[in-house]
Amino acid sequence: MVVALVTAWSAFAQDATQVEVIDREYAIKAAFLYHFSTYVEWPPGTFEAAEAPFVIGVYQTDPFGTALQTVAASKKVAGRSIAIRRIDSRQDVQDCQILFVPNSVPWQEQEAVIHSARDAQVLVVGESDDFVEQGGDVQFFVEGNKVRFAFGAEVTRRGELKVSSKLLSLAKIIPSAE
Repeated sequence: MVVALVTAWSAFAQDATQVEVIDREYAIKAAFLYHFSTYVEWPPGTFEAAEAPFVIGVYQTDPFGTALQTVAASKKVAGRSIAIRRIDSRQDVQDCQILFVPNSVPWQEQEAVIHSARDAQVLVVGESDDFVEQGGDVQFFVEGNKVRFAFGAEVTRRGELKVSSKLLSLAKIIPSAE
């Protein structure tokens, strides 16, 4: 009986720890998304109106829980409120300034989303292996139990988005596949 109770408790504690790590990981990623917004300059005409919010979109499934909403409730980007939107269609990717594509989205769909956003003024951020190599702008990865990020060299050359050298100095830069 005692052994079964200890085993059950160990499994519960391990699950709780895993949830805590996941929650922490996405809270950190949410903070990074906000900070990306403060170190990237979008071109004039990006916003339809002076009072339009800065939009962070999450494609299909949202792994953030309340982390992004918490950031949006307490922060602004260049005086604009932050709106968090779930994007369910590739046609709607141009409706945001930052688009997060979780690794739960099938890879073929991720490629299609990256392609759909190519001509838009959208910073496309993902977390799947080789996301940047496949054309995404920014990729989250975990290294040494820390969330890190990589920028594709291509995002600095596209011209529409101007990425601060301060932000780039903190990132791993991945050369374009061309």
